[in-house]
Amino acid sequence: VIQYLREHPGESGIIYCATRKNVDKLQQLLAQYGFAVTSYHAGLPAETRRKNQNDFIYDAAPVIVATNAFGMGIDKSNVSFVIHYNMPKNMESYYQEAGRAGRDGEAADCILLYNGQDVRTAEFLIEHSHENEDESMDEKTRRQLIERDMERLKQMTFYATSKRCLRAFLLRYFGEEAPDDCGSCSVCE
Repeated sequence: VIQYLREHPGESGIIYCATRKNVDKLQQLLAQYGFAVTSYHAGLPAETRRKNQNDFIYDAAPVIVATNAFGMGIDKSNVSFVIHYNMPKNMESYYQEAGRAGRDGEAADCILLYNGQDVRTAEFLIEHSHENEDESMDEKTRRQLIERDMERLKQMTFYATSKRCLRAFLLRYFGEEAPDDCGSCSVCE
């Protein structure tokens, strides 16, 4: 991440992390290296979140490190990269978050960093994601939702480890036709 930011000085981007702890640690590290970076997650006070979001939107801090709590309703056209520091739990989240880059029509980078610990973290988050939902949800329904989310995680893991065109994988996942080689993803290049 540090190397990428050094090679793209001043560019605006979002770095997604799976946990608040990772957001805080990565934001602090990047700030120590001199990058104008802020953070966003649900554990921050509302006023801090609002300030950090505005700093990002108005380029006082062109890079924001955030959980998936960030981004809904944000329409910043000059986002030139999205980095997933941790693999998202599903393709739907990845697609939505990656789509926040390049809205100005310019080329943009979407980088997914992956390691096996990401899967274990996502499994933990999935196992505990439906605990605080509607108390009328029975255990069978809760287990079905967890199984569905685990299957989505498996597809995300296949994507992250694929040796075939990533664009084709993504398009086919969403039921679209795709050529076998896009010529611009990390696999095709």
